[in-house]
Amino acid sequence: MTHRISTFVTAFALAGLAVFLGILHALVVAPDARALTGDGHGPGYMSRDGWWLGTYRMDDGAQGFCLNAGKPSPTGHGLDYTDAAALGWYTPQQAASLAYISRNWAGTGDQLTAAAGQIATWLVAGLNGHTPEEVASRAGADASRVLARAYEMVDEAARLGSSGVRADAVVELAETGPGRVRVELTIVRSTGAEETAAPGSHSARVTLDGASFPDGGTTAEVRTGTDVEVIPSGTDASVTVSARAELSALPYGDRLLVAVPHDDAQAVLIAVPATAETSALATRTGPSPLPFQPLVATVTSTANAAPGAVVHDRLTVSVETGDGLLPSWGVRTTDDGFAPIEAIVESTLHGPFDEPIAESDTVPEDSPVVCVVETSVNGTGVYDTPECTLPASGHYVWTERIDPTTVSPDAGGERIRPWQSAFGIASEITTVAAPAEPAAAQLAATGDRVETAPVALAATLVGLGVLSVLIARAARRGAHRAARGLRR
Repeated sequence: MTHRISTFVTAFALAGLAVFLGILHALVVAPDARALTGDGHGPGYMSRDGWWLGTYRMDDGAQGFCLNAGKPSPTGHGLDYTDAAALGWYTPQQAASLAYISRNWAGTGDQLTAAAGQIATWLVAGLNGHTPEEVASRAGADASRVLARAYEMVDEAARLGSSGVRADAVVELAETGPGRVRVELTIVRSTGAEETAAPGSHSARVTLDGASFPDGGTTAEVRTGTDVEVIPSGTDASVTVSARAELSALPYGDRLLVAVPHDDAQAVLIAVPATAETSALATRTGPSPLPFQPLVATVTSTANAAPGAVVHDRLTVSVETGDGLLPSWGVRTTDDGFAPIEAIVESTLHGPFDEPIAESDTVPEDSPVVCVVETSVNGTGVYDTPECTLPASGHYVWTERIDPTTVSPDAGGERIRPWQSAFGIASEITTVAAPAEPAAAQLAATGDRVETAPVALAATLVGLGVLSVLIARAARRGAHRAARGLRR
């Protein structure tokens, strides 16, 4: 509230002394405070009898509402800017409401808003025995509108005034594809209640570490309460992504800047722009969302076997490296941390084939199959398949494949790339020879089969007997010829 103009005239003689004492006070008592002088009126109303209702201006251009109803006008007085928290004048609820009023209306250029804001300020800070209607009457014909608007301001300030604000950053990583970052802003009301700011109501500057935004940058303006994709940049099996969010110029909190006079005059609630700041940091570690491509080199357990033998396939598992691929075996999240993804290698033993097997990219149609077995693999290394029995003579060959659909998405199946071996790979072929049969001798002329061993032996013995008889007979003929020769 201001005094009449006539009162200013009677007090003018003391103004110079007051200013001097104010400057001295600022230098001695508060050397860090900024000294200024009340410079006159802003927008508002002057009543017919010389009472002012509206804002006041400082000589630095700042503007605000008077706080101490009934005291002299600050115009011409020396003042210092002071943080209201150091004054201890107001309850937390009052401070929150006055801060809201100062941010929203103390800097206005509108006459009615300025008058209503001044009344609202006094309704919160105290009217010092005056009635709202009494001070509103200074607006003349606009008095009722000014007073109604003042009550609306007080109600709005009580509902929306706040004691502080807090930011929370959230980083989420997906099993496949991009993750996301979100910044939530929480407003702490003067009652202590917390309220989440509406989605998109503010902007946070977010800086990523271990990831990038879709445009490839690591810094972006992110609207609060909205999800923005982030792409992890690490190539390890697990990745760590951090997001730091910084927000400034927020219209929250109970900070009050007051121009405090050096002598007996009104203090002024200075219009303060939105200056609240807050920040948040979030870090998340999860499986790399990059897909991985298993590769399997195979060799059968034996290249040659007999019917009835058992064989297995030996698998040497590795991963392919390349753009867009994880250069190591993928992992998944478990209750105990990370575990390797388990893939299933399906091995098929084809055969028997009568002719040697030729290599081809695909399995021939109607290829005979001996068995199909599965081997669970959970990383690079060497694995042996279950065994299969070779039923008959012929040529056999293994083929292998990895089908990601055999592994559930929750177990990491969506990050496995499919793989299929060629058909007829030499290292996968097993040849089973027919069993050897007894040799069959044949007669030169007739082709009749010679008797079996016992019969042949008997015939041999008979032949030898006949030969002995013939030899004996020949010996006897020789003896007879010799005897006749002697007789002659």
